[in-house]
Amino acid sequence: MSSSDWIETQLRGTLTGHAPGKLGRLARTAAVAAIARHERAVPFWPIARIEALQLRRIRTLLRHAQSSVPFYRDSLQHWGLDPDRIVSAADLARLPMIDGAALAEDPMRFVAERFRRTGREVFKTSGSSAGLRKPIFWDHGSLLLRAARGERDRVVIAALAGERWADVIAREFLTNERRHTLARWLGIRTLGHQRLLILPADFSSRTQRTIYSERTVIPRKPVHYHHLPPAVPFHVAAAHIAAIRPRVVFSFGSYADQFFHYLHGAGVKIPLPRLWVYLGDRLSASGRDLAESMGCAVYAVYGAMEAGTIGFQCERRDGFHLNSDLCVVRIADADGNEVPPGESGDVVISPLDNRAMVLLNYRLGDRAAISPEPCGCGRSLPLLVRLEGRRSEIIRLADGRDLSSLAIEASFSAELRRTIQAQIEQEAPGRLRWRLVASVPADSEALREAFIRRGRHVLGAATTLEVEFVEHIARTPAGKFMRSVVRPPVGPGPFSDAR
Repeated sequence: MSSSDWIETQLRGTLTGHAPGKLGRLARTAAVAAIARHERAVPFWPIARIEALQLRRIRTLLRHAQSSVPFYRDSLQHWGLDPDRIVSAADLARLPMIDGAALAEDPMRFVAERFRRTGREVFKTSGSSAGLRKPIFWDHGSLLLRAARGERDRVVIAALAGERWADVIAREFLTNERRHTLARWLGIRTLGHQRLLILPADFSSRTQRTIYSERTVIPRKPVHYHHLPPAVPFHVAAAHIAAIRPRVVFSFGSYADQFFHYLHGAGVKIPLPRLWVYLGDRLSASGRDLAESMGCAVYAVYGAMEAGTIGFQCERRDGFHLNSDLCVVRIADADGNEVPPGESGDVVISPLDNRAMVLLNYRLGDRAAISPEPCGCGRSLPLLVRLEGRRSEIIRLADGRDLSSLAIEASFSAELRRTIQAQIEQEAPGRLRWRLVASVPADSEALREAFIRRGRHVLGAATTLEVEFVEHIARTPAGKFMRSVVRPPVGPGPFSDAR
C-alpha cells in the first residue's frame, strides 16, 4: 500500500464516525487539506500510475461489496470475478448491467449493511421524463473525501475566475465581517469575490456543507456565499446579480440557458459574473454563445448523484476529464459491449468512492464518446467528448432518422435566440411540437413561421411540426428544466426511458 493509499484509508476510517469534539474536527480538517493537496496532482500523473490506483480501488471496493452488499454478496464468483485476480477495469464488464429501473425496483439490494441506518446520507436523483426518482446512499466518509476531491476542478474554476487559489481557500473559512477584516490585513483578497448559488434549497452540495461543518471546521456557509431559489422570476435574479455582483455563479445548465436568453430577449444589461458554472444538465449552444457574447465565460462539471463528479473541464473547456481513478467510465453499445474511442455510445459507470451504495456497471442514461487523443492541457485523465444527454432525448423523424435533441437545438439556434424558454416534445415518432416562451410576444406569429420553415428544411417535409406559445414552462421538482420530452410508445421499444 502506497503512503497516499494509507492516508486515505486512515482518513476514511476517522471520517465515518460520529461528529467529534473540537480537536477531532481540527484533525479531520487537516487530513482533508492533506488529501486535497494530493488531489491537485493526480490529473497530471502518468496514465499508468492512475490506472494502477484505479485497479487498487476496484479490488478494495469489490471486497467490500462481496462481504456486505446483498446484490454482490456470494455472487462475484458466479460472474467469474475474484477481487484479487482483477487485472484491469475492463473486467468489470463481466458484471451484469444495471440501470435506473433496476435500482428503483429495490435500492436496498445495493446498500451495504452497516450504512443502512447510520453513517450515511440519502439523496434523491432528479428523475426523468418518466418521473423516476431513486434514493442514493452516500457514507459520510466518502462525502468528506469529496470535499478534497473537488480540488481537481476547484483550481480550474479559480483560474478561469481570475482568482488566487490561496485566497479561494482562505475565504471558505470567513463567516463574519470581523474575520474578513483580519483576512484583508493579512493580504487575503476578500472584496469582489462573491459566490451565488441558484440551486434548490435541498441540493446535495448544501447538504454536504452541513456534514462538513459537523465533522470539520469547514463552515456551513461562508459570508461570501449567497443563495437564490431557481423559481424566482428572471428579473428578480437579474436584480440580485446586479446588487451583489458575484464573481462566480453556480446553477443548473438549463437555468443558465433560460437566463441568458431572457437577458438577450428583454434587452436587460447587468454586470455579469466572470464565470458561470453549470451542472446537473446541459447548456445549449445558443445559450453558450449568448453568455460568451455578454462577456461571461461558462464552465461545466459532469456529475450524477450516483457517482459524484464524473468529470470536469480544464481551462480549454473542450470536454470533460474523467476522474477515472474514482469512477470507471465505459462507453458501450446497446448490448453492453465497449465501443472504440471516438465512437458515441451509452455512458456506463462504476463509482469506486462510495461505501454506502455500490453500483457497478451502471448504465447512466447519457450518451457520449471518449476522445482518442489526449488533451493539450497536460492532464493524463481520459477526455469525454460529445456529451449528448439522455438516451430518452433521441427524437425520431418521419423518414426514420434519429436525431438527438441537442442536434435539433443546434439546427434551430437562430430561432431559439428569440425565445426565453423552449421545449421540443416528440408526441409520436415523426410528430413534434415546439413549446415556446417568446422574448417579444408581439412577434410570436413571425416566430412561428420561422420555426415551421426551419423545420421543413431540417426535419423533412414528412415530419409534422407544431408550434405552441405558452407563458411559462414548468421545471421539475428538483429545479431542472426539461428542454426535451419524448413520449414513450406503448410497450418496450427504443424510446422507453429507464431513468
